[in-house]
Amino acid sequence: MAAPPSAAPGRPPGKPMARVSTPPGCRTPLSGERLALAAMEIADAEGLAAVSMRRIAAHLGVGTMTLYHHVRDKDELTGLMWDAFLAGHLLDEIPEDWRDGLTQIARRARRSFQEHPWALRIGIRRGFGPNKLRHIEQCLTVASKITDDPQDQLRIIHSLNDLVVGCTLRELGDREDFDRRRPPAADAQNRPGVPTAQPVFSVQVLDAQVLNRAQSAEDAQTAEKEYPRLRAIAALGCGYTAPRFEQALKWLLDGIAVAYAPEPPTDQ
Repeated sequence: MAAPPSAAPGRPPGKPMARVSTPPGCRTPLSGERLALAAMEIADAEGLAAVSMRRIAAHLGVGTMTLYHHVRDKDELTGLMWDAFLAGHLLDEIPEDWRDGLTQIARRARRSFQEHPWALRIGIRRGFGPNKLRHIEQCLTVASKITDDPQDQLRIIHSLNDLVVGCTLRELGDREDFDRRRPPAADAQNRPGVPTAQPVFSVQVLDAQVLNRAQSAEDAQTAEKEYPRLRAIAALGCGYTAPRFEQALKWLLDGIAVAYAPEPPTDQ
């Protein structure tokens, strides 16, 4: 599986990164939350590897040692980044219908990962910041509309999260692969970002992979006939687009609906 891109999509070349700043004489005091937001800006623009205490200090215009008055170390800062990232998962209101609720949660989470792909490199962080607590509570509130069993509620939420993370990893990996393959002239018209319908896997890509391994013309002819179904799929173009995610989400929710459908009344 291709690793997710480390820099944020959609930034035009040469555009300066937004900077956390305050007007002269009205300087906002530093805090762990403010450091986390600055770190997110750096990660969005330059990738997670660029985030360091020295880099954050330069971004904020303060001394490096000043940061340690607000966080113990980079690990604590990373935890604050994760919690700030989870703010994008939160719903404004919890829908009455469980299916609508899970759909909104999944779509928001997917969008958050698309906007901040570095979060996939951090992984799940231990500890419970305020946004993480609110997100979990919202998820369980929606799942409680399906079943009263707390263990089943967790299983439902874990299944939804696995779908979102798995699809997004594949989606961003495909996006990165497509960006590497396309001609440089196309870059100005289609910046890396939310995946488009342009195919990543095509007959041309398949043939290039297969034929490059062929040792002779006869091998190449055999290889072309060896994968008829795969070639049929490749002919469609298989970029990881939103419809694929939505279809997978629908199948998951359909399965949940069947699994927790009310028992039919028994004949007396």
